[in-house]
Amino acid sequence: MCRTRSRIGLAVRCFALAVLVLMLAVPASAKTVRYDPQVVYYTYCFSHPPAMRIASGDTVITKTRDASNDAFKPTDKTIAAGNLDLSRVNPQTGPFYVEGAEPGDTLKVKIDRISLNREWGWGGAIPYFGALAPEYKTMMITPPVQDTLFVWQLDARRMVGTLPMPKSKIGKVEIPLRPFFGTIGTAPYGKECISSLVPGTHGANMDFNEVVQGVTMWFPVFERGALFMLGDGHAAQGDGEIMGAAVETSFDVQFTVEVIKGKKINWPRLENDRYIMSIGSTRPLMDALRLACSDLIDWLATDHGYDKTEAYQLLGQQAVIKVANVVDPQYSVACALDKKYLPK
Repeated sequence: MCRTRSRIGLAVRCFALAVLVLMLAVPASAKTVRYDPQVVYYTYCFSHPPAMRIASGDTVITKTRDASNDAFKPTDKTIAAGNLDLSRVNPQTGPFYVEGAEPGDTLKVKIDRISLNREWGWGGAIPYFGALAPEYKTMMITPPVQDTLFVWQLDARRMVGTLPMPKSKIGKVEIPLRPFFGTIGTAPYGKECISSLVPGTHGANMDFNEVVQGVTMWFPVFERGALFMLGDGHAAQGDGEIMGAAVETSFDVQFTVEVIKGKKINWPRLENDRYIMSIGSTRPLMDALRLACSDLIDWLATDHGYDKTEAYQLLGQQAVIKVANVVDPQYSVACALDKKYLPK
C-alpha cells in the first residue's frame, strides 16, 4: 500500500513537472493593450522615453491627434485662426518600445483598424507651402496663396466627406473617404532626432495614401525597441498631397506588431491584397523613384528568388508608380508590383 502511494505521488510530481516545462517552453500569449496618449512628440528620435513597452505579437488600441495638434475649430476660416505653430505639427502617438527589436531587425506592423473619431476634418491653402507654391527650396516671384481653411464634414456611415464651395458653380463637392496615416515609422538611423514632417529610411511623413486599414508594413529597426510611432491621420487625400494638407483629422487605431529577427531592410515596405510596394523618400522626385524601385528589386531578389536583372526587366514592364508626396522636405514615391508575379 505504501509502495503504491509512493508510485502515485511520484507520477503526480512528474506530471506537474512536465506541465511546468511545457508552460515555460510555450511563449506567452500575445496581448491586446490600450494606450491613451497624454504626451505626443514632434520628432522621431532615439531618446524619446517609451510611452509603452510591448512584446512582439501584441496588439495596441490607441488614438491620434490631427496634424495641427487639434489647433482648429470647425468654425475657423483661416490657418492663422488656429495660431498654428509649425514646430508643433504632425504630433505622434508613441513611441512604442517593442521588446526584442534590435538594430538590423525588421518591425512588421499590421494596421488592423482605423476609425474616424470626429465629424469633421480640415484642409488648407497654406501660404508658402504646397506643390504649386513658392517655398524655401523653389522660391518664385508669384505671390503666395490666400490663407484659407477648408472644413470638411465627415459622414462615417456613408464614408463620404462634403465641402461647401460657395465661390464655385458646383456649390459643394462630395468625395469618398479612405482613412490612412500620413506619418508612421520607427526611430531614425544615426542617433538623430528628425522632425515628424520629414520622411526617410525610417518612414515617418511619407503621406502615402495606401497606408490604410488592413495593410501590412515593414520598417527598418535602427534603435533598440524600434520606437514605433504614428499620427497625421488623413480622412482622404489625392496622390502627392499637392496642396500641402489632406483632409486632416484624428483617429482611433488598432495595430499589431511583430519583430523579424536578423532581417535587414533599407526602406519602408507595404503589402495589401494586390500589391507589394517599396517607398523611397528624397529630393528630387526622380531620385525618390529610383530608391523605391531599387528597393523593390532587392526585395524580389532577396525574398522571392528573382535574379536582379530579370526583376528589373519585370518592373520595366509591370511596375506601378505612385507619387506619395511632393510637398514635404523629402518627396516620397512608391514602386509597386502585382503579387501575381510572386512565385508560389
